[in-house]
Amino acid sequence: MKLVGFGCSFTYGSELQSPDVSWDRHRENTRYREQHSWLGCLATRFNCVFDNLAQPANSNYAIQYQVTDYINNTWKTDEQIIICVAWTEPARFSWLDTIWVHNGFISNEGETKFTNSHKEWLVSSVDHNYWTDAAKLNVNAVCKYHNIPILQFNAIGKHSTTTYPNYFLDGATMQSVLHPEHFASGGHPNELGHEWFTKRLYLFAKERIIV
Repeated sequence: MKLVGFGCSFTYGSELQSPDVSWDRHRENTRYREQHSWLGCLATRFNCVFDNLAQPANSNYAIQYQVTDYINNTWKTDEQIIICVAWTEPARFSWLDTIWVHNGFISNEGETKFTNSHKEWLVSSVDHNYWTDAAKLNVNAVCKYHNIPILQFNAIGKHSTTTYPNYFLDGATMQSVLHPEHFASGGHPNELGHEWFTKRLYLFAKERIIV
């Protein structure tokens, strides 16, 4: 069995840093970071492999395409997988150029300027919860069609409630249930936070998903 994870920095494992690795500004993923994120911790508890496909500053709009692309182009139909999604802040948006470009990085780091007025309009004027609700509907429908179990929860942001049975802590977020000592200096969960959250997610997953 394999856990395949999608999400933002809370799934990627930002600020989880091996003592012998310097801060990389999200440009590289390390095995230490993967193993200590909630996805890696959950895989350890289930004694299975995992693939962390999360991206820092990712948007729910992008996540739905990433999940669908994985199922259509990477997943082998005889492979037992569980899709794991930690939905992110609904106000985020992304567009696909040669790679995914996330407005969270653009607005926070100033690495790229908006040059396309249509992209600016998309980011500033649409109903952000609409994109998130549509993304969740798409991902759940695709997984149901292929009979792939899905485990999902909200990492950050204000989300609409859902009726999906495998939705952990619906109405809350990972960020909101963690304690102050569970965060690193930059606001991401630290090792203790990921492990604390995983203990609760594991019990939920065992109850709701046959593994």
